[in-house]
Amino acid sequence: MEQAQHAILRFLKYKGPAIGQIEAHSERTKEEYACNPDIGLSCSKYNFHIIEPKGKDRRSVEQQIRESGCCTRTNSVRMVEALIKASPEFFKGKKKAEIREYFEFALQFIEEHHSKKIIISAVVHMDEKTPHTHLCFVPLTKDGRLCAKDIIGNKKKLTWWQDEFWKHVVKRYPDLERSGSAS
Repeated sequence: MEQAQHAILRFLKYKGPAIGQIEAHSERTKEEYACNPDIGLSCSKYNFHIIEPKGKDRRSVEQQIRESGCCTRTNSVRMVEALIKASPEFFKGKKKAEIREYFEFALQFIEEHHSKKIIISAVVHMDEKTPHTHLCFVPLTKDGRLCAKDIIGNKKKLTWWQDEFWKHVVKRYPDLERSGSAS
């Protein structure tokens, strides 16, 4: 019996100090990753960007916030990371170009719901067990407020994100099922 394959979208929120750590993970700037033994640094050369960062993530985030004129607090969420992936079985036997196509198609979904200009970077990791994208953006609302809660929402909104993401990817990848949980 064939195992079900799922389209997966998760959100993680970050305040100022953590942004540099996330960038170091995404861009593979460390020499080792003790907290994640699945990373095979010898394969990091196969990682690629769908959206190249224009500089250091924290600087880019703070610049966007400043340009938008948003008020911030020390505990404001300044960056959101969308983790985009699929079940490991989905990628079995796929060439790099096919994997890139999946993540570019998934990126289109994010761009349908957010301005492209708030996206800081999108990097695909090929050096772990399952290819996945770390897509980082500044949680600026359409009316120019810094508010991750309005964008990501509560459990109901997270369920909406899962539903809509699945509806998007299933147009091109009909074998993918909706991921089971909202987070």
